[in-house]
Amino acid sequence: MLTEINLIKKINFLILLSFPLFIILGNGFINLSIIIITLSCIILSIKKKIYLFSKTENILIGVFFLYVSLNSLFNFTNIENFLKSLGLFRYIFFSAAIVYTLNNISLNQLKKIKFFYLLVIIFVILDVIFQYLTGSDIFGFKPGMCENGNCLRFQGPFGDELIAGSFFAYFGLIAILLFFTKWKLNLLFLTLGIVIVLTGDRSPFISFLIFLFIYILISDQKIFNKFLLIFFTTLIFFLVINILSSSKARYFKFSQEILIIKESQAKNDFNLKNVYENIKQSPWGKHYQVAWAMFLDKPISGHGYNSFPIKCKKFEEITKTNLGDFRGCSSHPHNALLEILAEQGLIGLMILSIFIFYILKKIFFLKFYNKDIRIKFILSGVLFLTFYFPFKPTGSLFSTWLGTLTFFVYSFYLFFLNKTKYKSDNL
Repeated sequence: MLTEINLIKKINFLILLSFPLFIILGNGFINLSIIIITLSCIILSIKKKIYLFSKTENILIGVFFLYVSLNSLFNFTNIENFLKSLGLFRYIFFSAAIVYTLNNISLNQLKKIKFFYLLVIIFVILDVIFQYLTGSDIFGFKPGMCENGNCLRFQGPFGDELIAGSFFAYFGLIAILLFFTKWKLNLLFLTLGIVIVLTGDRSPFISFLIFLFIYILISDQKIFNKFLLIFFTTLIFFLVINILSSSKARYFKFSQEILIIKESQAKNDFNLKNVYENIKQSPWGKHYQVAWAMFLDKPISGHGYNSFPIKCKKFEEITKTNLGDFRGCSSHPHNALLEILAEQGLIGLMILSIFIFYILKKIFFLKFYNKDIRIKFILSGVLFLTFYFPFKPTGSLFSTWLGTLTFFVYSFYLFFLNKTKYKSDNL
């Protein structure tokens, strides 16, 4: 039994070590690693009596996944979706196995992970910069969203997937948070923020800004220094966005298209109604209208797991979002809140909200002895919750790539929670 457990520990260490490569290589490698680490977690749960649901957070997210599966069965969009919904439980095993692995690896193994993670992050940064400067990365991948020789998205080694910004904002931040402390964090966070701007990926940049603001807010610095840090980082990002023509188009020109009236509208007729109409006609606005119509059609339970791409054409016609340059139908609604409302209804939103507010309660009320661990615990929790931030576009919440990245971050929230001794009268 001891030999078997040691073998499992070694395999889990190798999977954790190789995780950034799996993210780059794609869903096939991600799924394989999750299957292996899930099986190892089941074996460890039986032989080592590790209880997956010893944490209230895992109970709450488990209840949510159970509801999603039962709701999918009740709606019965198709059997494939029901089976996929059962697969959501793998994320609980995945995060539990990572926590167990982190708690049982040697200092030497931890140093290897630190070195390799940093090496991969630096490689992806350099590859994105190389792609920006030359028009292709070292593997020959071209940038995305190109027109007349001008490209707006730079994804480096991720090929056709425009997800480099998410890689830096989630994996990059959590990896740096795990291994570095004090002044090094300031420099590394700033570097990641600049590269996220370069990728042209706006949604991860919003998550990054939330993360950075909370980091500055809770850091052990004088109030005046915090204001200075916020001011100078804001100035740096403003200058970087202005200097990079692609980023300027992605951030400033996009805002102008939404907030400033179009040429066809009278210049003296600028008001919130015009802004609202411009948002409605944007690609995201049309997705949101379809998702909202689906929610209104079945507000209590929603239409079931992964039902948006199946049923969106019907609601696209109802909302008349099938006209014009952009369509309301898509693979997902591009917003976490609307995805939950459309597919899981108010019941699903209520269960997920309890899970989110429970984490927020711990972030606000837990008392720590160790300040560094306290900061890492809060930031890992905040970074996890930015996936569900309602006022930004998001990918499909439980797709293989984003879902795995989400619960990779969640595992570090649990890890820092387990590593910390705390006092609390509230929990």
